Amino acid sequence: MKKLVLASVLLLLSAGASGFSFGQNSGKAALIDLSGTISSSSGGAFSTSGITPSNVRELNDQAVNQGADAVIYEINSGGGAIVASKEVYRDIEDVEVPTVCRMRDVAASGGYMISLGCDKVVADSASLTGSIGVRSSYLEYSGLLDKLGVEYVNISKGGLKGVASPYKNISDEERRVLQSQVDTLHENFVKQVESERNLSQNSTEEVSTSQPFLGEKAEELELVDELGGRDTAVTAAENLTGKNMTTFEVKSETSFSLLSLFSSELSLGDLFKSSSPLKASIF
Repeated sequence: MKKLVLASVLLLLSAGASGFSFGQNSGKAALIDLSGTISSSSGGAFSTSGITPSNVRELNDQAVNQGADAVIYEINSGGGAIVASKEVYRDIEDVEVPTVCRMRDVAASGGYMISLGCDKVVADSASLTGSIGVRSSYLEYSGLLDKLGVEYVNISKGGLKGVASPYKNISDEERRVLQSQVDTLHENFVKQVESERNLSQNSTEEVSTSQPFLGEKAEELELVDELGGRDTAVTAAENLTGKNMTTFEVKSETSFSLLSLFSSELSLGDLFKSSSPLKASIF
C-alpha cells in the first residue's frame, strides 16, 4: 500500500512539473500590419493607410506592453521616403523581443528596407520584393508658364540655389548634382542590404540593378530566409523564442478628431510653399 501511495505521489509531482514546464513554453506573438506608402507623417485627417515611424513606434509599444514574446510584421508596401524608411527600419530593429517579417503581395524598395530590421524574413513565392533602388523626380512646367505668358523670376545667391525648380529647365550642372546624390543613396542602400543579409558578391551585383524579384528568386539571392505564409512566420517566431505561440493583432489607437482637420498638412499646398518639391524616394 505504501508503495502504491508513493507511486501516486511521484506521478502527481511528475504531472505537476510537466504542467509547469508547458506553461513556461507558451508565448504570444503580436501581429502588426504595415501596409501602404512609407512617409514621415500621415496624409492628414482623412488618411487611413500608410506607414509612418510614429505609428510603428506606437504599435511596437502596444505589442510589448501587451506581453508579446515576439512580433510578426506583415508588410505590404512598395516603398516611400528614404529617411522615413530608415527610421522604421531602426524602430523595428530596436524592438526588445524577436521579430519576424512576413512579406505579403509587395515588400519592395523601402518596403524591403524595413524588413531588414527583423530577425527572420518570410515571403510568399509570389511576393514581389527587392527593387533595391532610388529615384528622384519632379514636375517641370516652365513650358506651360511660357504659353501662359508668365515669367519666372529668381533672385538668389549661389549658382545651384533653387536646383530642380519646377519653374525652369534643369541645367546640365543641376542634373549632374542630382544624379550624384541619387547614386550615393543607391550605393548606401545596396551596402545596407549586403551587410544585413550577408550577401555573396554575385547576389550583391544582381540586387544592385534595382530589379524586383519574386519570392523564390529572392530566397535564392538570400534576400529572404524562407518561403511561406503566416504559419511559417509563426513557426519562425517559435524557433526564435523556444515557445509555442498564440497570436494576437495589434492596431493603432490613434483616433480621428476635429482638431486634426486643422493641424494636418495638405501635399498639394506643399507644392506652392516650396520652389523645389523634389524628393528622393525608394519605390
